[in-house]
Amino acid sequence: MLLSNLDMILRIAAAAGLGAVLGVEREMQHKTAGLRTHTLVAAGAALFTVAGASLTADQTDLTRIAAQVVTGIGFIGAGGMIKTGFTITGITTAATLWFAAALGVAAGFGLFVVAGASLALVLIAMLGFAPVRQFVRRAKIQQLQIEYRVGHGTLTPLFETLNALGAEVQQMSVVEDEGTRLLTCELVGVGSEAMEGIISSLQARPEVIRVSGPPGMHP
Repeated sequence: MLLSNLDMILRIAAAAGLGAVLGVEREMQHKTAGLRTHTLVAAGAALFTVAGASLTADQTDLTRIAAQVVTGIGFIGAGGMIKTGFTITGITTAATLWFAAALGVAAGFGLFVVAGASLALVLIAMLGFAPVRQFVRRAKIQQLQIEYRVGHGTLTPLFETLNALGAEVQQMSVVEDEGTRLLTCELVGVGSEAMEGIISSLQARPEVIRVSGPPGMHP
């Protein structure tokens, strides 16, 4: 597939535009990988595609170009994910970077309508599903309050358990007073049985003064 210089430039420009639209949404969410990053990823993927396409007429080699782009973008996507405390953030941004590369490849192959329609579907999902996601997550938030004597490693097994469950700490506050500490946290992703087990385990520890969970829960 031989392309003129103008064709290649137009395809790269189209990829950059599609990536920029995706990047604007990430900028609106105040993410580190935003407008510039998504534009570069999409344009770079398109450049790899058109450069490879201009040098070969072998369809197999063209699919290899796309495969290598997918492999390479994995490293950038992994860099977008950050482990903060006991939660991992940036997974959605990593996915949008991966999708930006897909847009670039599609534009590089000249599939402008497919790329544009795919971008529209993804934007609808990201913007339209946000309120639904917040509603669902808020409905599943459970509060846990622990008062304990400091210096006994009380929280280590707690957070290890939450991490194993894949739970997320939404908010956490700590109040200290004369050798004791009151921890209040809001948890997402902890089932009723798991919460009962956590409360029971904490109550069995000698340094724990009191533990309270969601209303109506009595382990």
